[in-house]
Amino acid sequence: MDLLRWLLLAVGAAAVVAYVVWWYRSREEQVTGRAWAAGLRAAALLLAWLLLLNPVIPVARRAGDASAAILLDASYSMSRPGGVDSASLWAAVVDSLGGSGGHVWLFGGDVPRYVSADSLPEEPLYRESRLAPALRAVAAAGFRQVVVASDGRIADAALSMEEARRLGLSTSFKFLGTPYTEIGISGVAAPSWVQVGDTVEVRVEIMASPTGLDSVAVDVIDERERVQASGWALVPEPGRFSPVRLAFQVQGRTGARRYNVRLALDSEELESRDDRRALSIRVTDRPVGPVLISLVPDWEPSFLVPNLDRLTDAPTVVFLWLADSLVSLDGYRSTSLAAVRSQARTAPLLVLHGYGADAPGWAQQLARDATRLLILPAGENIFRIPGSEIQVGPPADGEWYLSRETPRSPLALDLSGYGVEELSPLLRVREIEVGSAWTALELKRLRRGEPSPALVAGVAGTRRWAIASAEGYWRWAFRPGAGRQLYRALWTGVAGWLLADRSGGDLRLDPDRRVVERGEPLLWIVPPGVDSLSVEVMNRDSSALWRGVAPAGDSLGTVLPPEQYQYRARAYRADRVAASAEGPIEVEEFTRELLPGSSALLAELSGGDMTDREPGAVGHRRMATRGWPYLLLIALFCAEWAVRRFIGLR
Repeated sequence: MDLLRWLLLAVGAAAVVAYVVWWYRSREEQVTGRAWAAGLRAAALLLAWLLLLNPVIPVARRAGDASAAILLDASYSMSRPGGVDSASLWAAVVDSLGGSGGHVWLFGGDVPRYVSADSLPEEPLYRESRLAPALRAVAAAGFRQVVVASDGRIADAALSMEEARRLGLSTSFKFLGTPYTEIGISGVAAPSWVQVGDTVEVRVEIMASPTGLDSVAVDVIDERERVQASGWALVPEPGRFSPVRLAFQVQGRTGARRYNVRLALDSEELESRDDRRALSIRVTDRPVGPVLISLVPDWEPSFLVPNLDRLTDAPTVVFLWLADSLVSLDGYRSTSLAAVRSQARTAPLLVLHGYGADAPGWAQQLARDATRLLILPAGENIFRIPGSEIQVGPPADGEWYLSRETPRSPLALDLSGYGVEELSPLLRVREIEVGSAWTALELKRLRRGEPSPALVAGVAGTRRWAIASAEGYWRWAFRPGAGRQLYRALWTGVAGWLLADRSGGDLRLDPDRRVVERGEPLLWIVPPGVDSLSVEVMNRDSSALWRGVAPAGDSLGTVLPPEQYQYRARAYRADRVAASAEGPIEVEEFTRELLPGSSALLAELSGGDMTDREPGAVGHRRMATRGWPYLLLIALFCAEWAVRRFIGLR
């Protein structure tokens, strides 16, 4: 027990003894033998108090007990070295169990595996170490005693111990391996897209076990092992993170560029797979993603930007107009008006949020020059869109609800079939006067009267434009369900239509992430506006390893072993190739299971320690989960009653 429980036990014992002595001296007849009755009552009350504190008690059993289920940790952390002079923990376990003829439960994922000890896999199976599902499985199989063999890096340690108590399982632990000095890179973050000449900021986080070091050098290197940036990170305390920021300027060729973040250590560690992390940055000579400029503070950009990011290779560049200055959302740095103009004029799509009659002159000029324009209006006055005959009226009061009828439009199929009853109302609807246009959705004030358009779009020569007529679309996406799905379909559909007649390269056919950890799937999302997506993954020898096809509105992915690969993706529309893309992808050796960690939590919760011992030699179980304390409690109260009767007390 911890110190608090010991103090509570001492205070409770003193209170019980004081109460029993006072009761039998002042409230009972002074007869011979009452001390025996008092002792039995004190013992019973002390046992009840101990049950309330529920301490961990040792449970002895033999390792070879056939009634005990053996749970073996099969997560990736078992592939790390077991100590200074040993191979991996998993190899040691396979060697020790080989030929035993028994069966073990492999745990780590959502579903444990029951396998023969003679046929263990060559490598661990799971990318995380979760024990609770295995405890539920062995309890359902009828076991009441469990032996857990693990390195102690169990992600759900607290939940597992609570689950074992709830299921009445008697658990014992064999902690594998010996501690050694570890330091690793727990996180790397960098922009997924930059222009040639931009300065890239890489944010790195470090974790460590007790090392005796104060700081460690961190480098960013390119594909030719040339150092691009260097810095020093403080070595954190165990279980904590230490951040460091590195910056370098991107020059040279365009395309997907691979960099590595590495720890510059004086000597190689036993576990080096977490000392080096990969990252991929797409470099272009011009913006290839939408540019969004928000002129008024609002929730809309927070929900709109992730949906725009699904359309193009590069993420959406966001600028905020704050206190008469432009601030880039990437790092919240002040940006010059000239830089914003340059990016907006070359972007494939310009989104002006909060645009109205009082918009600054530079914003009006950008609206005039944009060939692909999406406007979300604001303000109280009538205004015209520069360079066109489109007039936007003042906002109308009241709540406007989505109409059940979907008007005919290029997006009709994508926007039909949604239940409108659960959708939040939109506000401040405006009338839009334009000669030729189409309407995506319609709104009705308080669900009555003539409908008004929720979004109007059209074509003027080589120019395509779309104007939202209401405010508060983000309310649809605020909660999961039909509203969020409709919000995604509306804005990806509108933005996709605005980009429809541009080159096929504007379709985003890249994977969701170019670099993933070991055990994570490489994932592609089918872009809007196509019928299907086909992806082929090849190794360095150009040998096809995997091919997948997904229909519109779906995604596809696969889990591959650590290596650098090439992919080739094709998007089809009407049985013809509408767009294609190819490039590098990578599965790292790194997994979070390898990071320096401590098993102190599991040892404390299980009542064990971190020493290596025979599995099942000593187990630990909460007192309240055992049956004999309750039988003893009943026996003590019955004995007191019998003694009181014998000496003449009621």
